[in-house]
Amino acid sequence: MVRTRAGAVLAACALAVVAAGCTSTSSDTKFTPAAPGSRTLPSVAPFALPDLNSFIRLPDGSLMSSVNSDYLFDVGSDKLVPDAAAEIEKIVPAIQTHDGPVQILGFTDGVGTDSYNQDLSQRRADAVKAILVGAGVKASLLQAIGKGSDGAPAGVPDSTRRKVEIVLK
Repeated sequence: MVRTRAGAVLAACALAVVAAGCTSTSSDTKFTPAAPGSRTLPSVAPFALPDLNSFIRLPDGSLMSSVNSDYLFDVGSDKLVPDAAAEIEKIVPAIQTHDGPVQILGFTDGVGTDSYNQDLSQRRADAVKAILVGAGVKASLLQAIGKGSDGAPAGVPDSTRRKVEIVLK
């Protein structure tokens, strides 16, 4: 019973405070806005292209470098974005000191038809191969393979699936 009365008293007090704050008198009818603030807008730079010259060792002993296709190509395109070619060329010394074949694997996400994704991934792998050949890598060492949406859930725009892998076998 004491708790009920104490709760009722607290509720009445809170209501009185709120009501007092909502009332106005004739002397405070004029609204004064807050002074305008000054804030410096942050400068936003695009993410830098990941370093293609770093490799991870696969269980079979191959070395692989992987980069998200979003850094290399516009959506649905096989044309390299302006900075991509220069970044791809940085991997040339590692390829030239490698004594085995090199695979360039293109992947897409699960959006679109299987045939469209297969074609797009192949064209993207071919575009990376063309840059490497232009930079002095022997075409006979390079194999461009389109993997399409292999392993990607159908209809899912999963950006982790859109990638190009360079594998030193």
